[in-house]
Amino acid sequence: MTENGISVCIVCRNEADKLGPCLDSVEWADEVIVMDLESDDDSVSVARERGAKVIPHERVPIVELVRNKVAAAAQGDWVLAMDPDERVSPLLAEELRRLSRRSDIEAVEIPFMHCDFGHRPSAELLRHDPKLRFYRRSRVRWPQSPNELPVVDPERLYVMPRRDDLVMVHERNQTIAQALERALRYAPAEAQAMIDAGEVFSAQKMMRRVAQKSRKQYVEGRAFDDGVPGIVRATVLVAFHFWVWAAFWQMSGAQRTPQDDRYLRRIGALIRAASSARRVARAPFRLARRVVR
Repeated sequence: MTENGISVCIVCRNEADKLGPCLDSVEWADEVIVMDLESDDDSVSVARERGAKVIPHERVPIVELVRNKVAAAAQGDWVLAMDPDERVSPLLAEELRRLSRRSDIEAVEIPFMHCDFGHRPSAELLRHDPKLRFYRRSRVRWPQSPNELPVVDPERLYVMPRRDDLVMVHERNQTIAQALERALRYAPAEAQAMIDAGEVFSAQKMMRRVAQKSRKQYVEGRAFDDGVPGIVRATVLVAFHFWVWAAFWQMSGAQRTPQDDRYLRRIGALIRAASSARRVARAPFRLARRVVR
């Protein structure tokens, strides 16, 4: 292993179909390690055929629990943490190699392009989503909460330009079944992390959080500009956050409280009022159509 060597660390379970293209995109790395979580498909053979070092590990519900373990087995000074459904673009590989020779940084924030159901997004939110995935192994530790990223001193963090030729391509949800499986696997873990952090469930928090995620995915994510794939993508992602809060409610005791009832009744009343106002506003137009007929 050369000085400033790069180790690609991938955690995998039953993703042989995705693992091949992922490994092909990192042939330039000094070392590739695949931590296999008791796969019963061809994931291990695919990894070995492409020269990756395979480390067996018992199955865990979320990848964050083993990011540090697979990094500990690496020999490189730098680690590129990846999932099997991610691909390194050619220019990104060159840039990571160049950045690994710098002594003034400890981590690199890479723009991710999230592609769902075979379609690329048009919104900047999903086209260049920054994620810290490349870091100096001796200086950075991975948090074990779901979907959390390491925290690094901003002065030691390099933020890569938001360009299509410098992205990590993330083939995120290829099928509806995959999206549902991930939601069912990650939702309880995220809910448990909220409980462990001392957060208390309430219907108001749940509705506000889901509304915020809806705005982010439908409006900021320009879902309607991407046609049916965009709408399906946004709905799947918003539904995931609803399932997180549904799991949070259930794991918190599945209580029905007077406070929650009052809040939800107010929401229901506002919806009924808006529906009634819409019917009243449309009444003259319905009457006019009847007269014309």
